[in-house]
Amino acid sequence: MRKPPSPRWAMMLSPTPGTSWSLTSRPASLSLSTRKSSISHSRPEVVWGRMISRAISAKSHPMVTTFYRRWSKLERMEFAKYLIEPRLFAGLPPDWRWVFGREAPLVVEIGFGNGEFLAEEAANHPEFDYVGFELSLTCIEKAGRKFHAAGLGNVRVVRLDGRFGLRELFADESVREVIVNFPCPWPKARHAERRLVNEGFARTLAAVLEPGGRFELTTDALFFAEEARDKLAATGCFEVQGPHEIQGGSRTRYERKWRSQGRTIYRLVAEKGAPAKIERIVEGRMPHARIKGELSPEDVLRAVGLKEVWPRGAFVVKEGFVAPDRDEVLLRAFAADGEFRQQFFISVSQDRKGWIVQLDGATVPFRTPAVKRAVFAVAEHLQKERGA
Repeated sequence: MRKPPSPRWAMMLSPTPGTSWSLTSRPASLSLSTRKSSISHSRPEVVWGRMISRAISAKSHPMVTTFYRRWSKLERMEFAKYLIEPRLFAGLPPDWRWVFGREAPLVVEIGFGNGEFLAEEAANHPEFDYVGFELSLTCIEKAGRKFHAAGLGNVRVVRLDGRFGLRELFADESVREVIVNFPCPWPKARHAERRLVNEGFARTLAAVLEPGGRFELTTDALFFAEEARDKLAATGCFEVQGPHEIQGGSRTRYERKWRSQGRTIYRLVAEKGAPAKIERIVEGRMPHARIKGELSPEDVLRAVGLKEVWPRGAFVVKEGFVAPDRDEVLLRAFAADGEFRQQFFISVSQDRKGWIVQLDGATVPFRTPAVKRAVFAVAEHLQKERGA
């Protein structure tokens, strides 16, 4: 776990007798309470191991600038050893032999929920290594406790969108099987683009699965399974079976729930017959640029509102924060590469050689084309402001 950066952005809150502070489970709320009164700041910004607030006066609320106690609690949790952070890897896709300490066939589950199915599969098949994708930190914690209780060493989890993760974290023909149990079918037509199995996902499967590798989808939504069948068949890379109604035991909590409500469960299986080529977008180099001439924090803040949109991506600079000693400005930015979206901070800081524009080390986004373009566009904007 990386140590939080030095809290240079505001004075550290020094508690007095009878004073305590806390962070809620959703880090969009910060409170400082005393025996006599309670005050709050509704939307602090979280930057890795620190919190910074929007510009406030000296008479405004105190701020918590670190949450060491929160991280130490996380480190004590059983799931910590199962959770990996691919943003910190030197290069992608990673060498999964290094991650697991051995060479074994890889099985991926997208959206593992509370980890019930993933834990059972990993326990029953110790000859395989399992990688699960999930966005909910609560689900990851619950799953990690199951893995720990079972003493599993052949499973890892990633807090990441599964479509993006499958494409960027696995080399061609490196995965034995991909399993998806009861993903949200997004039944409304206006939400169709959110459905898991689209053209891009089907081609990703055809690229990363081994020859003869399998994709298995279980759902209670027949229309969703039929649409997935059509998307997979359209690639010309799969032999697709189903969707078929399945009977028998229930493998997951959702399957038990839907069966108890009388719903029909369907399964679709696709076996890879031909490969496909895909474009991966994460690159290893850290973007940075130097600015010729002098800058002031006010010059940098004029980059707020800068945005670009192109067919496959976009970025916008949302707001800026100035360090008390005025030698650094953080710009909060949003970037989209197709369906994958990230928020991050761009640091514009002064050193002995002048001013440098680079990604702030606290947020660690994936270095996608949109993220890199945001960094270089800010640098170009600032250089133009200088008239150099």
